[in-house]
Formats: sequence, C-alpha cells, structure tokens
Amino acid sequence: MNILLTGADGNFGSEFCKQAVATNAGRVTVVGRGDWGDIDEKMASAEVVVHAASDLRTSAKLEPYRLLDSNVMSTATLLESARRQRVKRLVFMSSCAVYGEDMRTGEESLCCPITINGISKHLNEKLVSEFCESNGIEYQILRVFNTYGGRDRFSIFSKLKNALAVGSPFTLNNEGRMQRDFIHVKDVAAIVLNLSIAGIKYTHMNIGTGVATKISKLVEMVALKFPGLVIQQGLTQEAEYSRADTTRLRQYWSGSFIRVEDYINENFSDELSLLWENRSPASSYPLV
Repeated sequence: MNILLTGADGNFGSEFCKQAVATNAGRVTVVGRGDWGDIDEKMASAEVVVHAASDLRTSAKLEPYRLLDSNVMSTATLLESARRQRVKRLVFMSSCAVYGEDMRTGEESLCCPITINGISKHLNEKLVSEFCESNGIEYQILRVFNTYGGRDRFSIFSKLKNALAVGSPFTLNNEGRMQRDFIHVKDVAAIVLNLSIAGIKYTHMNIGTGVATKISKLVEMVALKFPGLVIQQGLTQEAEYSRADTTRLRQYWSGSFIRVEDYINENFSDELSLLWENRSPASSYPLV
C-alpha cells in the first residue's frame, strides 16, 4: 500500500510514520511544509492520501490569509491533485471541534462549530465530501477528539508541562468543570493506519475513547505529584462537555486505549520528574 501523508512534521504525522514502518503497513510518502510545490509528483504513486496537515498556530486576527491558505487552500490543492493523479481514497483528519458546544456527537448530528478551527475543519469536510463524491474518489472523514502525548504542543498536558518546566502558573478555566474525551496520539495513529488500509463503509467517523474525564481531576493528579504547581483561575469560558460517540468506531476497532491516568502516573510524570530534579531557581526551561 502506497500512502501519501500530509502534515508529516506534526505530532500525529510523525507517530503515523513510525507505526507504518514498525508494522510494515506500506510505503509512506511524506509531504511537509516545503513540499506542496511538488504535490503532483509525490501524489503520482499514491493509492491512499491521509490529509493531516493543519495550522493551529497562525492567528486569524493577525494573519487571516496565511491561516486560510494553510488550512483551506491546502485541501483544495490536494483535492485537485488527487483528481489529476487518479487517487483511489482520501482520508481527511478532522476534529471534534466541528460539533461545537453540542453534546450530541453522533456522526449524523448537526455540526455547529463555534471556533475558527472548528469552522475551517467543517468547511474542509464539505470540500472533501462534495469533491470526492463528484469525482469518484472514496473518502473518509475522521473526527479526532482531544489528542495528547508524543510531541503534543496544544493539549492541557502540554500546558501543564510548560508551566512546571518554567515555573509559571497554570491557568484553569471554569474551575476545571470541563470534561473531555482524551485519546493518546499512539492510539489515534494506530486506528487511522488500520482504517486507511482496510477501508470502512462510513464516510464520517469519530476517533475517541468514548470516555469523558474531568479537567480538574487531571490537574489534581499532577498537583499531587508536583506540589510546586501553581494554579490560577482563568476567566475564559469553555464548553463543559465533549465525548465521542464511538458506536461506529467500535465496529472496526476492538483495541484498548491508553488511559490518561496511566499516562500521568507513568510517561508524563517521568518526563516532568526529570525536568523538576534538574531545575534551579535561576534556570528556565524552553517550552516543550
């Protein structure tokens, strides 16, 4: 199986490549930030395209053109290349952000995104579905819930790690009442790799554990291990509940998931312990 992967430089992309090699699942051709000019050449031998490229750093307030170019026009470029190169299947990595604040997360539920990320992901979903249906390309839209672990730079775990590394306060919004469905990047990569190769009958599928964990619980677990963690209350209001409906996923995936509690007690804690032991009052660590 020849797989083309965009977003290969990211957390998910690097883990996907690692697992593809380890399982001998197929040959992966990677597309990084500087490779879009050669997309047709890279696409030529691809049987499956996994589109995971996404820009979460660029601000809509400061660089709207760059944001749209990174998150929307890249998809349009990829779709047109897929048509020219007669690609059989395209997998788009979407997000639970498309559901907005609605607690209903069945794949047939009405999507009401409220963030720029959610809106752009939903627009991409529409582009992918309409284009692929019109051009005879099989497609899968995978709505991934809250990814953590690996080289993560955006989850609550990354923020906790940063706060401990530099000795800055961690901001806890809504007193930590929010509940989220957390899924480790290793589990995401394993599922996506399996679905990309095997194919599924559904065009849309949630990728999550089906379990919601309270944010305050996670912060308390870290604070117990690291009493030096300073917590400050934030004023930003966040959606209070998000959990994946995994009815469809469970038809294709029977594996177990890495539990966030185990991650904190094992990998996460080991990494932070090393940073904490080497930390001195005068030193500061780079953000990790």
